[in-house]
Amino acid sequence: MNARYSGSAVALIVNSHHAARRALRERISASFANVQLWEAATISDALALLDEIHIDIVMIDGEANGISGLQGTRAVLARSPTVSVVVMSSFSEPMCRFAANKAGAMAFVSKRAINSELMQILADLVNRGNVVPRINSAQ
Repeated sequence: MNARYSGSAVALIVNSHHAARRALRERISASFANVQLWEAATISDALALLDEIHIDIVMIDGEANGISGLQGTRAVLARSPTVSVVVMSSFSEPMCRFAANKAGAMAFVSKRAINSELMQILADLVNRGNVVPRINSAQ
């Protein structure tokens, strides 16, 4: 493991596709030595984990199976208001960013830029104690 960031956090990947969760887990594990990763295939599974363990960061697939990423964001924040939610979506229009912000997401990442943007957002969250500027809907 050649981790580049030294902060610590507990993060949850919510995505209905096992291969997508595994790829994201591998990418994050390679960059963050002290991030404990959990996985959930559904928002319901994520909410159950939030009841059992302390989670700092939740990364939600914007097109989650059975519930939208925005509904999932609201549900996660209702259960755990201090968690930082990052919505990942194949859509990148400003309206999508605005909707994620309105739902309470800390950040919005287009899946096309996931390798660069998500890693930087996670670095900010992990290394600065979950303090990053909220997303800008104009981006």
